Formats: sequence, structure tokens, C-alpha cells
Amino acid sequence: MGENLNREEIIRHYEEIIKRIKDVVSAKIITTPDGKISEIHVLANSNRNPKQIVRDIESALVATFGSEIDHKKISVAQLNKDEILGIESRLKVDSLNVKKNNYNYEVAVTLKDTEDRVYEGRASGAGTFKCFLKLVAQATINAIQQYLGKDFIISLEDINTFRIGEKEAIAVLVSIMTDRSEESFLGSTLLRDDKGESVIVAVLNAVNRRISFLIKEKNE
Repeated sequence: MGENLNREEIIRHYEEIIKRIKDVVSAKIITTPDGKISEIHVLANSNRNPKQIVRDIESALVATFGSEIDHKKISVAQLNKDEILGIESRLKVDSLNVKKNNYNYEVAVTLKDTEDRVYEGRASGAGTFKCFLKLVAQATINAIQQYLGKDFIISLEDINTFRIGEKEAIAVLVSIMTDRSEESFLGSTLLRDDKGESVIVAVLNAVNRRISFLIKEKNE
């Protein structure tokens, strides 16, 4: 069970790296029963040649994990702008700025949507490591709140680091309230050297898919 969870976390991390490549909208990795990558399916916009996107995916996986992937396992489907916006309203990490003054942190997180519009969230508080993680998560949520507007209320419930296999990971619990319901979502990712950015990724993993449905429901 633990080994399977570890594999799932690693594959999810692979997918997150691919999603951060220029022009990539989403990515899904299919594995064999023994956990090896058999297929990588990518949705991308039509700004670049798909062969270039495939090369970028190969390079990113080698640079990040030392894993060489046969390009024949990677398929890229390209969509126009309207199709992309109809599929997913996904936010991406743009920047993280941290200032530490005496015993306090000041954190600013900026996110970008699919049209490259920027949303900034801020938070400040005590200068402990645990508080730092919470501040990054809260600043990320504040940025998402700007994106959502007043129709939805998003809040941070909890954040924790944990070990899985030989890796350290982080999990974030987020709630989203509408005039009709309240739902909770859990997002996680492997903890990288840039721990602040890992927190942002975990928050986005928790809410990005649900945000797409909420916005679609509101527009309808």
C-alpha cells in the first residue's frame, strides 16, 4: 500500500513538472502494473510545434529526475484558445517573494491564469518554519480568491508535511464555499528544495480542477 502511494506521488510530481512547461495545458501519465511509465498524454495550445513540446518534456524529466523517456511514449494533442478555456480554467505559479524582517515573514504569491492575467495574494506572520508554510498557503489562497471573485469563498483548513517512502511531502486541506454548498479538497506534492513553491503547487493541486467546474457552473 505504502509503495503504491509513493509511486502515485512521484507520478503526480512528474505530471506537475510537465504542466509547467511552456504551452502545456494538462498532462496525464499512464503506468504499467509495476509502476513504469508507459504513456504520457499532453494537451497543449497551438503556439508551438508539438515536436518541440515533446523535446521540452524529455529535457525537463531528464534535468529534474534523471529519467530518460522514449519520445514515442509522449503524445501531444493541440487545442485552440477557445477549446483550452472551455476545458480548464487553470492557475499556474508565477512568482513567490519572501521578506523576513526581524521575527516576521512577509509573503507575496502571484498566479497566472490561461490568459496570462496575474493575481497576487499576500500574508504576513511569525517567522517560524511552520508559520512560513501556512503563510505561503494563505497568500496563494488570497490570490485564488482574487481570481474567483465574490461568488466563492476559499479558505485554508490545515497544512502538514509528512514522509512517504524515502521522500518528504506536503499536504494542504482547503475548503470552498458557495451559496449552495461547502466542500473540502486535499492537495499534495513532494517537497522540493524550494519549499515555498511546493506549498503553492499543493494548494493548486487541491483546487484547480474544482475551480474549473465552479466557474463553468456560474457561467451557465
